[in-house]
Amino acid sequence: MTDQSEKASIEPIVNLVAQWLEERRLLLARYGDLANVKPFSAQNTMHRESLREFCQAMVDYLSRVHFEVFEKVNQSQNLFSKEKSNNLLGDLTKRVELTTDHFLDFNDKYLATDDLATLTSDLSILGEELAKRFELEDKVIALVRQAISSSDEN
Repeated sequence: MTDQSEKASIEPIVNLVAQWLEERRLLLARYGDLANVKPFSAQNTMHRESLREFCQAMVDYLSRVHFEVFEKVNQSQNLFSKEKSNNLLGDLTKRVELTTDHFLDFNDKYLATDDLATLTSDLSILGEELAKRFELEDKVIALVRQAISSSDEN
């Protein structure tokens, strides 16, 4: 593969990681806006709308990471030529995917109810789960960046 074609195959991954991080930033901003609402009231349509928008952004984020980001990263096998790196990437993506149920449960709960009495405590738990997930995602990103850097050196 020529330097030109290698760079052309890496550039979409670099852009994808940048988009991924921007979408994460936007999701965290929505989470912060929602977590700052006190007290929640089902009668307040702004609370319901903010919660609905957050849930939609969260599901969109999860879907994009699973069905676009990880798919494209896993298809970029030329970046991960070493078996150890490839195995680590596979392990990390599986661990990230295992966290998804917590977020989908939150989404399902608040799509099915107007009762916001437990939302504050559920958001606190969700925030902890987001932190754990983002820590795993950061490891995937670091592995991708390391592979890109190694590719650039060759």
